[in-house]
Amino acid sequence: MVAAAVFVLDRVTKSIVAAQVPYGSEVSVIDHVVGITNVHNSGAAFGIAPAGAGLFLVASVAVAIGLAVYVFRTTGNELMYGVLGLIMGGTIGNGYERLVNGTVTDFINFHFWPVFNVADSAVSIGVVLMIAGYVIRRPTA
Repeated sequence: MVAAAVFVLDRVTKSIVAAQVPYGSEVSVIDHVVGITNVHNSGAAFGIAPAGAGLFLVASVAVAIGLAVYVFRTTGNELMYGVLGLIMGGTIGNGYERLVNGTVTDFINFHFWPVFNVADSAVSIGVVLMIAGYVIRRPTA
């Protein structure tokens, strides 16, 4: 359910931005701090490796398949499934857009950070929570 919610939220926000904000322009939300900027990214999250669009599409498919296999083979709790759902939803959201458009729409623009989107946020938060969970559970020697 988390993955589906992230995917839908990602698609809706990208569609709104594409319809309301001309490509390459910005709508200020908080002057000089936050804006909605319509840009296309052919690379990874936050504009990393812009020339690797095909590679990132393949990586998205591999991650989605790997996560699905892991979830079906592993007994976990709701928190673990929620964290994995964040990663899965974000991966599928950006993967879908790469498959359909060849690029990903990024729009959340904190002027001190690269422009990103809901899917990037979900993956990043999911990975941080997964690492934090591992560190917290890890037995000390």
